[in-house]
Amino acid sequence: MHSREEVIIGNQAIARGLVEAGLEIAAAYPGTPSSEILPGVVYFRNMEGLKIHTEWSTNELCAFEVAFGAAAYGGARAACFMKQVGLNVAFPALLRSRERSIEGGLVIVSCDDPGPQSSQTEQDTRLIAALFGIPVFDPSSPSEAADVAYHALNWSFENKVPVIIRSTHRVSHARESVPLYDPGARKAAFREGHVAGRGRKLGIVASGMSSSLVYDVIEELGASEEVSLYKVLKVYPVDEALGRFVDSMERVLVLEETDQVIEALIGDVNKVMGRRDGTVPSAGEITYDIVRDILSRVLAGAGSGKGPFVPDGAIEEALSRVAVVPRPPKLCAGCPHRASFFAMQYLWPDAIYPGDIGCYTLGISQGAVDTCLDMGAGVTLAEGFYDAFDQDGKLVPILASIGDSTFLHACMAPLYDAVKNRKRFILVIMDNSTTAMTGMQPTPQTGVTVDGVRTRSVAIEDIVKGLGVNYLRIIDPYDVPAMIRTIGEAFDRLKEEPLPAVIIARRECLLLVKGAAKDAAYPVEIERDCIGCKSCLKTLDCLAMSFDEAAKKIRIDDSLCTNCGICYYACPVQPQGKALKAEKKADRPGAAAPGNR
Repeated sequence: MHSREEVIIGNQAIARGLVEAGLEIAAAYPGTPSSEILPGVVYFRNMEGLKIHTEWSTNELCAFEVAFGAAAYGGARAACFMKQVGLNVAFPALLRSRERSIEGGLVIVSCDDPGPQSSQTEQDTRLIAALFGIPVFDPSSPSEAADVAYHALNWSFENKVPVIIRSTHRVSHARESVPLYDPGARKAAFREGHVAGRGRKLGIVASGMSSSLVYDVIEELGASEEVSLYKVLKVYPVDEALGRFVDSMERVLVLEETDQVIEALIGDVNKVMGRRDGTVPSAGEITYDIVRDILSRVLAGAGSGKGPFVPDGAIEEALSRVAVVPRPPKLCAGCPHRASFFAMQYLWPDAIYPGDIGCYTLGISQGAVDTCLDMGAGVTLAEGFYDAFDQDGKLVPILASIGDSTFLHACMAPLYDAVKNRKRFILVIMDNSTTAMTGMQPTPQTGVTVDGVRTRSVAIEDIVKGLGVNYLRIIDPYDVPAMIRTIGEAFDRLKEEPLPAVIIARRECLLLVKGAAKDAAYPVEIERDCIGCKSCLKTLDCLAMSFDEAAKKIRIDDSLCTNCGICYYACPVQPQGKALKAEKKADRPGAAAPGNR
């Protein structure tokens, strides 16, 4: 029975629907915008006193195969969760899984990122599902996501095929009052088909969050007499009613995120407007303003008498009068990665810096990240760069950076390849003891489960040694002179030995230790001696630092500063900065003591 309601985000609503449907096994790898689903399963499992196995897997392929094994061969009701690019990692197993009947039920939740907001690409999971014949649902709100999750797991169990739920960040992170039912008691009610308007000149077909926006815009424009809205919930296989709706309209406008999926399934190029003919932008998130602008233009072109959409500029005008310093994404103040990147750039400003996916991608602002392809590519791109220069007889500094979770996710095989094939580059593993960018989930090396239980941890350094790396050093990146000295020593080792050199820069994420550097060295009073050269701003790009144009000095925001002291090494007038400069000039980088530590 429906006993209560709770205000929750869409990801938690998905978790709730699955729990109510009898979920038994759940596995995931964290990735925005999907990260909250597995903790949601744990929360509702504990609330209801149920027995559900949950686990953070080392990567998305592991998560998928755990769930598939439980469902296909064990007869369990299982689910796995990941972001849209994580589905690429699980892709080989996903394609094979669709070819066999499963004994239980399997739901794959893949959260897309139109825009994108926090991903390399804005790929559309619905397209993959439709191309390979996998049923896929596209919910438009948190409450609908709960119903879809409940229905999808039951439908999969009854029909013995995997089912995909495609959420987007707007659905995953929207907050709504969602009814909670006793397990097995939810009555999923879907709002699908012709849901608004009475017009026959223009039919709009939309799915997901786009359908919610279209519904609101039709009401606000007073266009219900000119327009009809058909909402698609199950994108594949498409309902026959959609074809009848399209046939009944003079023109059809398709609004969907992000690829031409429903548009391609309809297929009538003469009648249908959308991304293909340029009526809808070819890429990017479909926002309220975009929907209203498109609908206004289409109606105006059809002679409806409704003028073009003119957005209210009052808010933008008011904001334009507020002095807000533009701030691109930056590492947190006091982040140990910033110290690592400073040391790398200080010693080798012209080196090649293959990067990877995570917080440390933001090292691009310090000039210490040149590439960002996918998880694990920091190592393999370094291998390729080495090969290209080695053919010309050159040994150039190549400093790759990856994170601790990324190393375990995708870098062990590439590092072994580098050892086996005698590649010479420096790999800096930035170990902050958590999966920080996606929400502070525990990494495999901690041995902590999603339930908070401590099991068996694994040491990254043991794996690195086991893969055949001889030069391995573990450094606290806050010790900038030691970090610089070790990087220089590692490069010297490359000249002697045809193997990669590995440095583990180990210090806990400040968010993990609640914002306080455990052994921060000194209070930051760097403002007093500032000469206005902006060297610290250019090399550190620290969130707590800004330049006062009137005073021509650096200003420190005490509310953000963690007193890490790294800026002292970047300042040419401080003793620590002077010492680094002198040692570099004497060709003994990093020989200076770490100041007042």
